[in-house]
Amino acid sequence: MVQRATGFEARLVDGARDAAALCSEVWLSGQPFGGQLEGAVLEAAVQADSGMYLLFLTDDVPHEDFLHVHLLSAEGDLLDSASLGYPYATGTFSLLELEPPDRIRFGFFGETDWIVELLPRPELCLPLIAEPRGVRRALRLRRHFRIHGDPRRAGRS
Repeated sequence: MVQRATGFEARLVDGARDAAALCSEVWLSGQPFGGQLEGAVLEAAVQADSGMYLLFLTDDVPHEDFLHVHLLSAEGDLLDSASLGYPYATGTFSLLELEPPDRIRFGFFGETDWIVELLPRPELCLPLIAEPRGVRRALRLRRHFRIHGDPRRAGRS
């Protein structure tokens, strides 16, 4: 069952505004939790029954805001990440609803509802062809969550 998690905060790493990618340290209940994650503003935190946490962070960069979705273990280890966005396609994050047992519905860009589906166990992922438009992941052969969405392209009616 997924539920909102409390006690999380993201602290921008010193000098991160000058770097190519904004990074934050994640804190839970006033204590460091895991390492640095891509993103600057913590938009939402969700906890799964397994004790894993799904964190949603945006860059807070006007006209080029990206959403970074990070899955962390109960100990704070990064298990999986994905980023959503396009250059010049600023999105606005809105957590629409939690859909038990394993889905989170949210809005960001592309005039679509996005869904993150937590998987019961990691699955094989084919890089570059396994994601909706506007979703990017590091090159890995396994993923712990799927992202569903059909973003509207600019100029498409």
